[in-house]
Amino acid sequence: MVEPDEPLAVRSRAPVPRSVPSSTVPAWSHGTIALAATAPSARGAVPFLSVLGIGREVASWQRCRDAGRRPDAVVATRVELLPGLADVPVAVFVHDRDALRAAARHDVQVALTHDQHLLDHGAVLVPRAGVDLARWRAQAPEQRAEARRELGLPDEFAVAVDHPWITDFVVVSLSLAAAAVVTGPMVPLALALGTPVVTSPVSAERLGLHPDLEVEVVAGARRADRAARALAADPARAEELSRRGRRFAEHHLDLGHPAAVVAERLGLSPAPELPPRQPPSLATGPVPIVADGLGPSDRAAPPVVGPTTIDVVAGTTPPAP
Repeated sequence: MVEPDEPLAVRSRAPVPRSVPSSTVPAWSHGTIALAATAPSARGAVPFLSVLGIGREVASWQRCRDAGRRPDAVVATRVELLPGLADVPVAVFVHDRDALRAAARHDVQVALTHDQHLLDHGAVLVPRAGVDLARWRAQAPEQRAEARRELGLPDEFAVAVDHPWITDFVVVSLSLAAAAVVTGPMVPLALALGTPVVTSPVSAERLGLHPDLEVEVVAGARRADRAARALAADPARAEELSRRGRRFAEHHLDLGHPAAVVAERLGLSPAPELPPRQPPSLATGPVPIVADGLGPSDRAAPPVVGPTTIDVVAGTTPPAP
């Protein structure tokens, strides 16, 4: 049995996959978007491009230029990069009024911003981090409880997820949990799914979350795990955070709406409409044991599952029951 202070999860050290360059447009692609960015600014465009690029190929502007390919549109991260771009529709991120005026002088099709004060001047607000809300349906506490009963999981089922990208295991874990410790890139997904969240001060500040309003904020992994267990044991509080977290995601973390607006203004061919994603089936025994991705040599013993906790690390395959 897991002791009360034992961590809820072994944090993953799995490498982040990298895209494979392609010199031809894939058959599935409904257009090519080129990213013009400096190294420091490219990372900030990734969340938005991950949604705008659904059904489309995303490549660097330099790669398109070197291959002699003309993209269907360009997304630039700074107005200083606009001179010399191909004569194609352009969207550019702007951070102040001066940059907005510079974008207008270059006749860009759409200005993107993280600053809501620029909305009145024609810019499209793009959250710094988020998900396509239309693809993620909130899992209400009663739905979660029913799913846990069907799987033979305890009512006070808490997990910890710290992973850089969305996998089936991440979705399953966050969809079943009565409460979850979530930090980093998966916080928007957890809120979109209606998961009652305990997060770190850094993650809360980065997303503009209010402690004790949309999430509980706790510093330190062990303290956060204890807070998640306590939250899982308080259904009324968990339901309140579930509702407020989803509402925050709808108001502040939806990348789907700005992506649709930008695609239309750039004249991109409509990508196929994707249905809302449902949590995949968890085909394990009554109490699932989800192995981590570190391998046997990195652990003294396999993951242990107690009555209120489970080791969850995304991107791995659970052992057969």
